[in-house]
Amino acid sequence: MATIDTAAHHSIWRHLYDSMHAAQKPKSKLKFVTLDKESNMSTLWQREEFLRICSKEELVEKAHDIEVTIPVKKSQEAWYNLDAGSFFVNRSWGRRPDGVAMNEALKIVYILELKRSTNRDEGFLEVKDAETNE
Repeated sequence: MATIDTAAHHSIWRHLYDSMHAAQKPKSKLKFVTLDKESNMSTLWQREEFLRICSKEELVEKAHDIEVTIPVKKSQEAWYNLDAGSFFVNRSWGRRPDGVAMNEALKIVYILELKRSTNRDEGFLEVKDAETNE
């Protein structure tokens, strides 16, 4: 089932991404960076265009402020307990957004995520609300 869910997610995402890209005004400074594949944050910040927006150190500082507000999932507890100091930094570098767009002129990076859910299980809305707030 996960394979079908993933394929559907990617299909919807490609259509949405293509639609956003096509709807762009000619003078738009928005550049879609990850059109054909997902990349983790660490890989993205090896690219010069991202480093021109902010340094890795600046991103680590900002990401840490956000990451500490996101609860540690049960599946991550062993990793967190092993080295709590670097857990949040490593978790943020490992994130793989569905898409990324940037405006170099304004020095803004947009992280694009498409949430997926299923309504086949009773209580799915409550579960998804809880996950969204994690």
